[in-house]
Amino acid sequence: MEWNSYYIIPVVYLILMIIVGVVVSKKQDTRADFYVAGNKMNSGLLFSTIFSTVVGANTYMGFSGMVYTSGFSVMWMLVAAGSAYFVLFYISGKIRRIAQEFEVFTLPDIMALRYSNFVAYLTTLFSLVALVGGAGGSILGIGVILNSILGIDTTVAILITSVVTIVYTTFGGLMGVALTDWIQSIIMVLGLVLVIIFGLQALSPDSSWLYATTHGHESLNRVLGDGFISVTESATFLMVLAWAITFLPLNTISQTQIQRVYSAKSVSTIQRISLLMVWFVALFMAFGLALVGGIGKALIPDMGNAETVFPMLAMEVINPWIGMIIVTGILGACMSTVDSNLLGAGIHVTRDIYEKNNVRKGKEINEKHTLLITRWTLVIIGVLSTVAAVLTPSIMELLLMTQKIFAGATFIPIMLGLLWRKANTNGAISGMLLGGGATVTCQIIGTAVDPVIVGIIFSLAGTVGASLLIREENAKGELFQVKTVTNKDIIFLSIILIGYVSFLIGANFVNVWPVLIIVTLLGLTLGAVLLVIYILPKRRIES
Repeated sequence: MEWNSYYIIPVVYLILMIIVGVVVSKKQDTRADFYVAGNKMNSGLLFSTIFSTVVGANTYMGFSGMVYTSGFSVMWMLVAAGSAYFVLFYISGKIRRIAQEFEVFTLPDIMALRYSNFVAYLTTLFSLVALVGGAGGSILGIGVILNSILGIDTTVAILITSVVTIVYTTFGGLMGVALTDWIQSIIMVLGLVLVIIFGLQALSPDSSWLYATTHGHESLNRVLGDGFISVTESATFLMVLAWAITFLPLNTISQTQIQRVYSAKSVSTIQRISLLMVWFVALFMAFGLALVGGIGKALIPDMGNAETVFPMLAMEVINPWIGMIIVTGILGACMSTVDSNLLGAGIHVTRDIYEKNNVRKGKEINEKHTLLITRWTLVIIGVLSTVAAVLTPSIMELLLMTQKIFAGATFIPIMLGLLWRKANTNGAISGMLLGGGATVTCQIIGTAVDPVIVGIIFSLAGTVGASLLIREENAKGELFQVKTVTNKDIIFLSIILIGYVSFLIGANFVNVWPVLIIVTLLGLTLGAVLLVIYILPKRRIES
């Protein structure tokens, strides 16, 4: 490998992440501090950590690589994933309100409160599968980046960055993860803006950047053809439905999301952030990264590994120093997903297995001892995720496989537990076992219908059927029947919905793309600026 001076950027970045984790660790005195940042996370940090967790290697590399291979119709995958935040808007306030009244840190905590400890244990099992798979997919993404850009052996790159991520997550907890996510979010968002602008400029080298940006759709159409840039060419209803069902649990009721809902400083904060995520992920990121896949296909049509299209473009069409900063941001995106999944998995083991076992035996919970166990658990699970990354050839393959198992088993029992007062323990157990079993079976034997759709159907039948056949005392169901959506929230929702529908309708007409490209670039840039503004401490007004 030939050494270039700008390679120092990712090296400095990795060292900085460790320093952040160690510094933040000195303020981690209690489980609440480590698990949910003391329930005091402000808007800037909360948006950053939700965004970075969802938009990692699986998105920047896996998604843009799929567009490179299959065309713009793949855009609906990220649209489906981002649309899940409409659901999070409706349930996040309820979950945050429950967290104010009870000591809950995890998804199984909610399930134990709503159903029973056995249901909580089943939730822990299926959630761990998804978390290890999600972490493994992003660890693999890190290896692919460093291999394609720096020439480092993929396995060696995986091992180096896994160690760094495990270290700063183990020390810093959720607040440490959120601070690193904030840094990574700004780099990722601005990096996407630069890659789109410089990439479109490279397609029209004799034109100004403004002309190239507003006429980029013509260049893409000329090089790639109508079929490639069509957003409906190869998309089917069942395909989009399967994507929506697969990613809906990940972005609403997964441990990584629930943990951030708990950490919000108020109900209104998490509800507003949820709606903003719809625009940012389902519109700006979906269309922006689809453009990256298309630009990459037009400029580098014979790329060996399609999942390297984003980092390769960053280095090819921009100044190498700026490109390396962007690549480092993508590296950070991978690490942000890894750290969140590791933290969620580690808390599952200590909180949902170790602590609850001690409580059942009448033993007192020691804060420092529990934190120590959590940190060691993070190390062990990090090692397992690293092994999964080494053994799996595709980022998206590992993510989708594990997420489908989690979705098929848990989504229906969790959602019905939040929304339907008659759902009970027997229904939840039946739904999880039937849904999870059906999903795994379909993935093994291979079915024409997507396994997650089959799993959801079996889970729904099991949850509703058993809840109605075997009635239970209804106090737990009543506990969750709280309303947190206000008239102001409905107004904000209406604005978000109008913009959402208008953007997606426009995406079907290529002549509207210049407007969508400009809106996407402005939206991403404004988002990065607001992340900086909202992280700053507010001046207190004295009365």
